[in-house]
Amino acid sequence: MVTPKAQAASYEGTPDTLAIQGILKAHHSPLPWWTIAAFAEAHPDFDIAGYLTIMWCESSLGTTGGSHTYNNPGNIKHRAGGKEIWHTLAGGNKWWCAGQGWYNVYPDVYTGQRAGIRLIYEWGYNAALAAHDWDGFAARYYGANVPGLAKYTAGLEAAHRLIVREAAKYGTAW
Repeated sequence: MVTPKAQAASYEGTPDTLAIQGILKAHHSPLPWWTIAAFAEAHPDFDIAGYLTIMWCESSLGTTGGSHTYNNPGNIKHRAGGKEIWHTLAGGNKWWCAGQGWYNVYPDVYTGQRAGIRLIYEWGYNAALAAHDWDGFAARYYGANVPGLAKYTAGLEAAHRLIVREAAKYGTAW
């Protein structure tokens, strides 16, 4: 019996997907490309470059931190309430980082990335990233009164330029 070939997802082979794959591969990232590509297809206003910028700044696209990050490439902190999707995906588990607070623990990098995407998209960060409002984004995400805010903001801008430049090699303009 011949089984039919599995149908490719509609986002496979697109310039955006090729850029996501190429960027993650070039930086030896463990982040699954299909999570980003599928979410972007379902949410056309999702700022792929902005998301990858955050992953670059927070965890070098998921390559830094080793096992102590517990599959949390966005370094998503614990927030009061715990009913948000990123807490649900973490199963209520968290780890303590001295001087920083509690961070969520995810069972795998796929789940941690899903939580990061949902946090960025559902809590209004995506709009600031798409508008290149680095100061506004950083004030909310990093913390308006946290030492090093200006350095973090400069890092966002530099990482975004890098991501956009690399994406252009694959025929996409982010």
